[in-house]
Amino acid sequence: MPNGLQIQRKQKGGFVLLLGIIAITAIVILSASQFERVANFVRFGNNKVLQGQAISLAEAGVDYALWQLNENAGDWYDSDGEVNVGTSGTFFVTVTDATANIKNVVATGYIPNSINPRKQITVKTQVVIDNQTIAFNYAAQTDLGGVEMYSNAVVNGNVYTNGNITGFSNSRINGEAWAAGTISSPDPTITVPPPHPNQATKDLPTFVAQYWKDAANINNDPYIGNLEYNSGSHNLGPRKIEGNLTLNSNSWVTLQGPVHVTGNFAMNSNTRLYLDESFGTTGTVVIVDGTIQLNSNAEVFSTSATPKGYIILASTSTSSTAIELNSNAKAGVLYALSGTLQINSNGTIVAMAANKLVLNSNATLTYDEGLASAQFSGGPGGSWQIRKGSYQYTK
Repeated sequence: MPNGLQIQRKQKGGFVLLLGIIAITAIVILSASQFERVANFVRFGNNKVLQGQAISLAEAGVDYALWQLNENAGDWYDSDGEVNVGTSGTFFVTVTDATANIKNVVATGYIPNSINPRKQITVKTQVVIDNQTIAFNYAAQTDLGGVEMYSNAVVNGNVYTNGNITGFSNSRINGEAWAAGTISSPDPTITVPPPHPNQATKDLPTFVAQYWKDAANINNDPYIGNLEYNSGSHNLGPRKIEGNLTLNSNSWVTLQGPVHVTGNFAMNSNTRLYLDESFGTTGTVVIVDGTIQLNSNAEVFSTSATPKGYIILASTSTSSTAIELNSNAKAGVLYALSGTLQINSNGTIVAMAANKLVLNSNATLTYDEGLASAQFSGGPGGSWQIRKGSYQYTK
């Protein structure tokens, strides 16, 4: 029979065992808790890594869309579908038109793919084209110098001047005519009567000369001296020419960007100036500090797009012959910002703006209605860029 001491020892042993069990249980619970924390931390870290990778893929999709829009003059081809980026993941992009100059871009990045994504992030943004809108709302618009029309001169379109309209034998405006000053009678004949004299003055189309000068010299590599092209085909632009630019007989030049000429610009007999077809419906500018002269059979061509992309030949000269279009020459859009534009025998253009317009015998001006909202660009198709404030991330 156990004595009291043995009973006491057994009781103490049981108590120690109980304490041990409690301690071990506490340690196990604590360890499990810590393990859960560590596991959550690892999972959180891994999730952050996946999220970062998915974001990078979605942003790569936006960059891909911008690259393709700039490469293809604003056209988007989605034939690539889901694009693999190495072995890390994929992205899928859609591009839709918001307006003529704004597109919606939605790019989704997937880890590892869209079929079984562990993580996906979507970027929604808008991209805009870096164009200038230069609205030619009239076939002919002039400042205080007014409009002079000589024998058989014709304007097919409307005319607005802050000066007077003066016509001579058989001159004709096939449209309406407005003048802040007077309109002579019986010439020019105005086919949409009545004439509108004594009107309020109207600003000429907005034209930021410095913008085009900067765009022409974007590569900071001006041509120093007089540049001449003598027959054959050539490409030009964007480029600043510190001197004169001359196209001699039978030379054909294709513009691939804006051009700034610090001297004079002349197109001699049988020369042609083209706008690269990659411009599509947008145009570009040749801005000249001196005078512009287009001689016999010189021609300036638009693109074949609908609506057409035109070249503006612009002069900042104050000369009475800031721009002169001679026999059988054809130009797109002419702008004499501070001087006089003269169109001589059988010269033809589609729109103009100037301080003063002189239409000599048999000169013709035929307006293209697409010029009311025409876009002009510093590069083929313009430069598509992300619209500020439009970038959004979604899951």
